[in-house]
Amino acid sequence: MNRLPNIEDIRLIATDFDGTLANSNGKVSERTRSALAALKETNIEFVVITGRPPRYCNSIAEETQIPTSLICANGALSYDPRLGTIEQFATIDLLVAVDLIKETRRHSPNAAFSAEMGTEFVAEGKWLELAGRPLEENISDIIPYLNQHIHKLLVNIPDQSPDSTISSLSKIWGSRINPTHAGLPFVELMPPGIDKAFGLQRLCNEKGISSSSVIAFGDMPNDNAMLSWAGWGIAMANAHAETRLIANEITKSNIDNGVAVILEKLFS
Repeated sequence: MNRLPNIEDIRLIATDFDGTLANSNGKVSERTRSALAALKETNIEFVVITGRPPRYCNSIAEETQIPTSLICANGALSYDPRLGTIEQFATIDLLVAVDLIKETRRHSPNAAFSAEMGTEFVAEGKWLELAGRPLEENISDIIPYLNQHIHKLLVNIPDQSPDSTISSLSKIWGSRINPTHAGLPFVELMPPGIDKAFGLQRLCNEKGISSSSVIAFGDMPNDNAMLSWAGWGIAMANAHAETRLIANEITKSNIDNGVAVILEKLFS
């Protein structure tokens, strides 16, 4: 495909939320809401695919103001905000997670960790401090708190960017993990083969939708696989350089309603 598809050829629109659909305050503009509302008059499915855990996703449905499928945690689980139900697709083996943490610490002793485990979250005090989050409990080591439901490990190495962290530690992690990041000061370690493309493809298979009938929007490396899998991948003007390179098209930034610009073009 070498151009934006015609509206009649599209069956699903998938989008990241933070930095893509939402502005810098996590809000969806009235212009974007209006463009999304037009989807209700079509047979086009709409899905938000985010790195957020379900506990931070209720505002997404409120902001979009249209029925929204939610794939969370970079494709590791789905969440229905209307019913409050969660379906988990993948986990990191507990022993593998423990080894990854220990090996990362041997390489970078000042590394700090947190973990998403289904509906649970545990974080070391140092990780919370580096992320600028409230220190509710000062845990020095998350390993004793881990369980069999880990779907994401998050590692923050002070004074090292996520890109640099991935570059320096990928050989140590190997194929046991799928590292990515969303522009925040930490790296997200996903189960092997789990990314937003996995979650999107799983949904499309359920609905009988081919990748060629999908448009996807994103702005960060954790969106890259999704943009590559979709028939037409669109990066925001504010996107990571790597994400812009793999996209089929670049739209305006999130604060300039880049998603709405494309939807308006489709409906014009």
